[in-house]
Amino acid sequence: MSTNYSDLDSGIDLSSYDEEYARAAVPRPETEAPRDDIPDGMYDACIEDVHLTRTATTGNPMILWKLRILGPQCTGRAVTKVRVITSKTLAYLKRDLERLDLQLERLSDLPVRADEMVDRNVRIYKKTNPDRRWTEVYFLGLQAAERQNDGGGARWPEGTDDDLPF
Repeated sequence: MSTNYSDLDSGIDLSSYDEEYARAAVPRPETEAPRDDIPDGMYDACIEDVHLTRTATTGNPMILWKLRILGPQCTGRAVTKVRVITSKTLAYLKRDLERLDLQLERLSDLPVRADEMVDRNVRIYKKTNPDRRWTEVYFLGLQAAERQNDGGGARWPEGTDDDLPF
C-alpha cells in the first residue's frame, strides 16, 4: 500500500481557519473534571513565592502568592492567590498581610519585605463561584506551629525562672 501524502507538505494554507480556530472551544466530556481543579475547602499550605507585578489589562499593581498545599487533601498541588491593589482593595490587602503576620507602616515597604512571607505555613480557604467562574483564596491565618516559631505566645514558655507558688 502506497501513501500519496507528505507530513511536511508546506503548500497547505490553513490561514482561512485562523479566526474560527481562535474561537473554538475544546470539547470536554461532562464526566471529565479538569485535572487542575482543587475542590473548595480549607487547606494547610506553604507560601512558595510572592511576586509583585501589574495586571495585563489595567496596569494596576497586584500581588501574587504561590501556595503549595500541605493537606489534608490535594497534598503537593499548587494554588495561586491574587490581590489586585487599588484604593478599593487596600483594606483587603491589609487584612491579607496581617493574617500573614506582615505588619507594614507604609505600603511602599511591601516590595522589599514581600520575601518575609515566603516559607510561611498558612491556613487557606478556597472558594469557587461556578456562575461567574472565578476562584478566590482567603488567608485564614498562620498555622499554630508557625505562630509558635514566631514567638506568638501560643503556649507558656518552659523553664520559667519565676517564684510563683502554684
